[in-house]
Amino acid sequence: MATGVGDEDADAVLSDVEADDDPAPIAISSPSQEEEDVSVERLREILAELERERQAREAAESSKSDLQTQFNRLKVLAHEAIKKRDESTRLKDEALREKEEALRSNERLLTELSEANKVRDEYVQQIDSIRSEMNNAEQMMVTGIEKISRKLSSFKDFSAGGFPRYQKYSGLPAIAYGVIKRTNEIVEEMLKQIETTTKSRNDAREQMEQRNYEIAIEVSQLEATISGLREEVAKKSSAVENLEKVVAEKEMEKSEMEREMAEKLRSMEKESLELKELVSEYDNKSRSLEAKIDAQKPLLSDQLNFVSKIHEQMYSLISLVDDDSNMDQHEFSESLFLPQETDLEENIRASLAGMDSIYELTKIVIVKTKDMFEERKYEAKKLHETVSQLVKEKEQIGSLLRSTLSKRMKYDPSSKTSELFEVAENGLRESGIKIRFSNILERHDKAGTPETADDEVYTLAGALEKIVKESQVEILELKRSVDELRASRLRERLEELTRQLEESDTREESRRHQNAHRYLCWPWDWLGINFVASRQTETQLQNSNEMELSEPLL
Repeated sequence: MATGVGDEDADAVLSDVEADDDPAPIAISSPSQEEEDVSVERLREILAELERERQAREAAESSKSDLQTQFNRLKVLAHEAIKKRDESTRLKDEALREKEEALRSNERLLTELSEANKVRDEYVQQIDSIRSEMNNAEQMMVTGIEKISRKLSSFKDFSAGGFPRYQKYSGLPAIAYGVIKRTNEIVEEMLKQIETTTKSRNDAREQMEQRNYEIAIEVSQLEATISGLREEVAKKSSAVENLEKVVAEKEMEKSEMEREMAEKLRSMEKESLELKELVSEYDNKSRSLEAKIDAQKPLLSDQLNFVSKIHEQMYSLISLVDDDSNMDQHEFSESLFLPQETDLEENIRASLAGMDSIYELTKIVIVKTKDMFEERKYEAKKLHETVSQLVKEKEQIGSLLRSTLSKRMKYDPSSKTSELFEVAENGLRESGIKIRFSNILERHDKAGTPETADDEVYTLAGALEKIVKESQVEILELKRSVDELRASRLRERLEELTRQLEESDTREESRRHQNAHRYLCWPWDWLGINFVASRQTETQLQNSNEMELSEPLL
């Protein structure tokens, strides 16, 4: 379009020039007039002007051709510039599209990078928490085994050689190896101590049985002498026959009391059988729970197996000490602290629970055995006092009977009889029996009739016979009260055990995905073992029908 405009302008210019080339017609007058009017100079000027115009025309034509060539060149350049402009716009649009795509991809990459940074931070936090927990576990294990070693320092100084370590492992496995090795040393030392205490216990038991046998022989001899005196008095008076009738009635009452005691014993045996059935049910439940636990396999099998071996050695130790124990070692030892197929954290918690439970077990054993030892000591002391009192009473009664029978044929005045009664009252008062014979003397004084020597002897013998019967009844009541007290304590103990078993079952159900183990706390002092922080046991009276029970704890 621009080339067209340039062509029109060039044509216009050329037309002007061409129009100038055709001069206007000049009016030429006659030669005479030319010669007259125009001079030669004027003609020369015109010719020169014409020459200039011709030269200008030639220059214009040459410039026109130059301009035409330039115009054509510019036209070609313009077409090339238009093509380049179109190409540059197309490249610009493509560059803009690529830029937008690059911006979108950059935004996606930034979001992905932020998410990756968040995940990396979470992993770093988890790793730091796991490391801190492992460090805490190491410290807890070391402090726990050191506390146990200090508790058992009275037997042996376990911390003399320092904490044991294994060069093959490092970190938590090395600490676990040291804890297991230290516990193994503690168990070996306890086995040695138990062997020595078992020997001393057997010796003390033999001495106690020998002493009981001697006491039984003495009591039987005293009973034989009393029965002989009773037969001799019965042969000499009819009053004694009446007393024998009374004795028969008392014997019937005694048989009735014995039947009642037998019924009570049968009811107690029935209750004990029910309690045994209940204990067997809880044993079955514990076996089912142990089967569930046995289905899981460990990741830290070495450490947890050593802990279970410690418990096996403790149960074998109990079986060596108590031959009458009904516990099955296989039922408990293999179910305690079994390794589970879980992550490292669960196994570490199981190991820590094992160490903590061993420490708590030792504390509970010390406290409970000390309390039971004090109670048993008090009961044994009380029983010894009652037995000694009864023996003294029998001796005093025998001496009184012998003294009265030696004087039964002598006739004494009332003053001597009152003195004799006062002596008998003082002797019975010293033995703990409050009997007054003044009522008998008052009855004699009110009657006003003198009594013969035989009647006084018979009266005194009857009174002494009555005292003997009352003392026997009192002995039976004491025995019955002791049996009832023992039965009530046994019943309370069994109720406490059942309650603890129920609580342990509920806790095991609530902690289904955690390790819940049961420990056994045996009364070491009853077995004659001098355990940690306990005093030396004394000779105690043990009844054959008394049950020694274990206490389940968490």
